[in-house]
Amino acid sequence: MERTYVGLVHKDPDSDYGVSFPDLPGCTTVGSTIAEAREMAREVLALYMESVAADGDQIPPPGSPDQALAHEDAFDAIALIVVEALPERTEEEACAELEAFLASDEYQEIYGHPLGEDELDDLPDYEEPVSAALSYGIGLRPVTDAGANRIYAALVHEDPDRNFIVSFPDLPGCIATGSVLEETCKSARPALACHLENMAADGASIPDPRSASDVLAHPDAADAIALIVVEALSGRKDDKQRSAIGVGSTTI
Repeated sequence: MERTYVGLVHKDPDSDYGVSFPDLPGCTTVGSTIAEAREMAREVLALYMESVAADGDQIPPPGSPDQALAHEDAFDAIALIVVEALPERTEEEACAELEAFLASDEYQEIYGHPLGEDELDDLPDYEEPVSAALSYGIGLRPVTDAGANRIYAALVHEDPDRNFIVSFPDLPGCIATGSVLEETCKSARPALACHLENMAADGASIPDPRSASDVLAHPDAADAIALIVVEALSGRKDDKQRSAIGVGSTTI
């Protein structure tokens, strides 16, 4: 059984990091940091798969990263992660772990009390607000969208000091850094624009962007914590930002 799935990371300005799986409706979790959200995603993914198997239902096969980017829930996501479920456990181990989690302070803090079936049916329909991530130019979308020559997939790494680094496998030397994920992603946008403009000014050939699936197969993706899709700024009136953006001379 395949146990690796693509998750979408959502975050509003005052919220924790939420993770959902386009292939597994209802399989969601949260974490106060993206690292914690990733670990929680591994656990909830394993519990979800075990629950579906115990009910005798078919576990949906995992889709590709490009399919995840095309999912409607990716519209206001800020990143994409690939999550491998924890190793399979015996039914007794799974039940014991689930019971311990339901009785824990962590569960009460995150979820409050479980909603009953009637309560779930009575939940009102509402329209989720568009995430602030869209203003950063990092709303996830297939790299094959219109204007794809200025949309590139990038890898996010976290260093030992918990700083974030965004790099573009298609564009060696184009990086952005920061201590907060959202702000680092925000700075990746002008960094990408500047890098493309410098290449064009030098008469260099600008490579076509690869798909998200291909970028995740890049060697640098082995220790990446997430993938984002960045659309370069459409153009600037001056060069004042050139010295302020995170453009480096080495790849990760």
